[in-house]
Amino acid sequence: MVVLTLKAKNDHLQRVASTRDNIKAIAEYVWNALDADATEISVDLDRTSLGGIVAIVIRDNGSGISQSRAEHDFESLGESWKLHAARTTKRGRAIHGKEGQGRLRFYSLAQNARWTSVYETNEGRFQIKIEIDANHLQNSSVSEPTSVPANEPTGTVVELSPLKNTFDWLGGEDARSEFDSTFAPYILQYPDVKIVYDQHAVDPDKTIEHSYQFPSQPIICPGRTVKDLTLRVIEWKSHVAERKIYFGGEAGVVLGSLPASVTAPDFSFSAYAYTPFFNEIAKAHLLEFDGGLADPAFARVLEYIRDTLGDYFRARKAERSGELIQELKDAGVYPYEGDPRDEIERHERQVFDIATHAAVSYSKDFKKADNPLKKIALGLLKEALKNNPESVTRILKAVFNLPKVRQDEFSQLLERTELGNIISASSLVANRIVALEVLREIVFEPKHRNTIKERGELDALIRDNTWIFGEGFHLTMAEAGLTKIMDRVSDELALKRKRGAKVRKPDGRIGRIDSFLGRVVPRENANLHEYLLIELKRPSLEIGRKEVDQLEDYVNAILAQPDFINTSTQWHFFLVTTKYDDVVGQRITQENRPAGLFIDKPNHRVWVKSWAELIRECDARLRFVQEKLRIEVSTEEIQERIARLKASVLKSPDQPQSDHRRMGEPSFDFDNAAPVSVNGQQPQTGS
Repeated sequence: MVVLTLKAKNDHLQRVASTRDNIKAIAEYVWNALDADATEISVDLDRTSLGGIVAIVIRDNGSGISQSRAEHDFESLGESWKLHAARTTKRGRAIHGKEGQGRLRFYSLAQNARWTSVYETNEGRFQIKIEIDANHLQNSSVSEPTSVPANEPTGTVVELSPLKNTFDWLGGEDARSEFDSTFAPYILQYPDVKIVYDQHAVDPDKTIEHSYQFPSQPIICPGRTVKDLTLRVIEWKSHVAERKIYFGGEAGVVLGSLPASVTAPDFSFSAYAYTPFFNEIAKAHLLEFDGGLADPAFARVLEYIRDTLGDYFRARKAERSGELIQELKDAGVYPYEGDPRDEIERHERQVFDIATHAAVSYSKDFKKADNPLKKIALGLLKEALKNNPESVTRILKAVFNLPKVRQDEFSQLLERTELGNIISASSLVANRIVALEVLREIVFEPKHRNTIKERGELDALIRDNTWIFGEGFHLTMAEAGLTKIMDRVSDELALKRKRGAKVRKPDGRIGRIDSFLGRVVPRENANLHEYLLIELKRPSLEIGRKEVDQLEDYVNAILAQPDFINTSTQWHFFLVTTKYDDVVGQRITQENRPAGLFIDKPNHRVWVKSWAELIRECDARLRFVQEKLRIEVSTEEIQERIARLKASVLKSPDQPQSDHRRMGEPSFDFDNAAPVSVNGQQPQTGS
């Protein structure tokens, strides 16, 4: 017997050998057998009379371990013969291990590992025995070869015993399904191989429900491109304990795995990703416990895989629910008609179908309901999904009495796949695009431009779309006088001020501004507030010095108020028009200032902006998302929106229908006007 000593310290070897994945530890010995060209491999769990597992034995009919190979491989770490071999010696199959470390994986399971191997040479067949103790991983005892009969089959038996802990769970269904998940792709790749785990053969034909191979494609990663990534997903007939993504350098070979972290209710699956890049990651020991996320390229590939799987299972869920959805359509209770109009509705329908499938499958009340009630329930679900996706799970509970576990699954689906965010963002962007198109039509098209007034369609449109001036501006008061503005600001700043005290311009006249919007800006100083005042001009008016002077009067009236001299406020004043004359143009295009900036002071800025400039800025914010969502707005929809806008203004008994006062004409006092609601809610301060 010879004792081989690894040139590495025991604590280092323990780190290399340790794993919390017990099935992976056992699988290492199966992979070694496959790399030795074995066609039959069995993993036997030796039990006591009471059923407790006391030993793990792996048997194979491979080519065995020769004395020379044992003396080389068991005396070195990371210098396996497989390192320079692309394929197995006899059968030309893909090789799994190349690191020469798998034999040490028993450390997490057993106190000892013993190999009994028969191999063939030109002189005949021989047997050797090898043993490693978990307390001395650096030492391997290798027996002298002994001759065996020529009919003695080659192969290796590895016995792991005594076990360090109670591993009875290894004989359970979860362990077996994990083992099957690991080796099913190999059996598919090499059907002549038979692998048995605890007397149960790995049989893909009996265990696979459905499989799909994604098209191979390169992934652009930070600093490199990962080429030839192939991805396959297998759906299992039986439950799997943990859904995982398995990584391999070549199809059928698994180097490691990570949790799938993909929301796919009711699916038992495993995913298999293959690329030579994973050999590098495995060599760096990054395929366990998300360690690979430290590598930016691997993190990007993993993100791609998870995104692809998420898309796949949403489609599969929709596919499963297709039959049910067709039944609802045939019954006339499905709330959508025809094909989806755009990407927004396509996403919306996809989530709706999944939610409906979940609700109908588990709701006895819905199944018993008459068609009119079903139609109402599904219509409610549709509207919630379209306008407030976050409320969908509450509706599933209240209307469909969906079990808590199914509510949680659907909540995770919305959260992890961000479908709710997609729908909300799509709806938001679509509404904003329509609003911009309507605004563009109002201020630029001659048929509207010459009839649109400040009060009416224009200020109503701006009132309901305050985001045009910035996402944070949310307070609006249509046609509010300066006195009312100051009262409102007093309320916002929690200041005491005599209600109704008149605020006048320097010439003593009562001022009025067209729209008042405000926001509180989150800063280190919680008392700092930010406000926006807007003066709108009708599209047909070209402004000049007089209108700019009027704006400056408003600015001075606000800034002169003693209540706010020592208050931390920031003011933004805007005069918005379609066109300004050359005099105004010169005043707002000064060197070292942004275009449109008229006055720039520490606590306030005054701007003169054209509608064209505002629309361009809004377009720039929305264009990228619009292209990704492929949102298109038809001419008919624009005209319909304008018509509805006009109708809503003309029918409002509280909304004066006359033109905005012209410069110098008498004006109504709007100091007592009530705040205008935004999206059905009274204005309030937010941060």
